[in-house]
Amino acid sequence: MDIPTFVRGRDTPTLGIWGFLRAAQKASSTGLVGGVESVSGLPRSLLDIFGRLAHDDVEKDFADWEGHEGSIPHVHLWEAFRLSGILMSRRQKRTRAGSPSNEMLLCRLVAALDALYETRKREEYAHILATNSMLYPYTAARLEVTILQIRPSWVQTLRRCGSICDAYRDTPNALILEEILDKALERGDNEVDLDRETKVRGVELSLF
Repeated sequence: MDIPTFVRGRDTPTLGIWGFLRAAQKASSTGLVGGVESVSGLPRSLLDIFGRLAHDDVEKDFADWEGHEGSIPHVHLWEAFRLSGILMSRRQKRTRAGSPSNEMLLCRLVAALDALYETRKREEYAHILATNSMLYPYTAARLEVTILQIRPSWVQTLRRCGSICDAYRDTPNALILEEILDKALERGDNEVDLDRETKVRGVELSLF
């Protein structure tokens, strides 16, 4: 996905491929394509909002997103992404008036990830790989250091969820990310900047 929030520490600017693709679809006779995007496993309508993450009103877009029908694991995953999008947008110092606190959003995000984790135990969902896509919402949750420092049980739940991102768990990408997140938690750094931390290490981190 060529959407900036999903890749951190990159040296080259995004090409804006997703935005160009959607603009071309919108201008065509058939209009925007709906449904779930096959590579990411996310609804295209939700990806569109992530593509506008730098916009001032993006939190409202996340809050108003109507959702998409899918399997139970995927619905938990999409809710986790929606909540993580709000938290990530707030790291740009923008909070929508009258919206839930970060504590409440994080509580709901941890619950969504835990519910997704639990679906692995049900045979009817064994073929669904939604848990492999938890890295971005897991990261968004781990960045809420101030909240997590006084809620160690949430940290434990998040670590358990992060441990089953099978496609990434033992890769250099995942190990570097975990190092950054753990050090931020240890020193109480709620302002940890993933782009700066990854550039210092000379790497690009994919959160997808």
